[in-house]
Amino acid sequence: MGTNIEVFTQLRPVFYIVLGFLVLFLILSLIPRGRDSKINMFLILMISITHLVFASSLLVIENWFLEEFSLKGDSITFYIYLAILGLSILNPIVFFLRNKKKRRNSYNFR
Repeated sequence: MGTNIEVFTQLRPVFYIVLGFLVLFLILSLIPRGRDSKINMFLILMISITHLVFASSLLVIENWFLEEFSLKGDSITFYIYLAILGLSILNPIVFFLRNKKKRRNSYNFR
């Protein structure tokens, strides 16, 4: 006698949206910023931290639903969470390395 356990995948689109935003900011981090760019290190860092906190809390809530209703978890959602974790760490590092000043001791009198 086998039990029929359903797989809970209702929160997967939200994880895809968070992952999409982090990929977008990775692309924006790779572009060297101009003089009048609105994207700075603080923005990249805050986006990465807030999206990581949001995805972590969403994963905890999903696990609570799984335990409460005796459903089976989805492995793809966990892999998406790992990608979100990686991009949240990688985005500030890429932005810093790509946009650091080449000459720190030079002055510009413009």
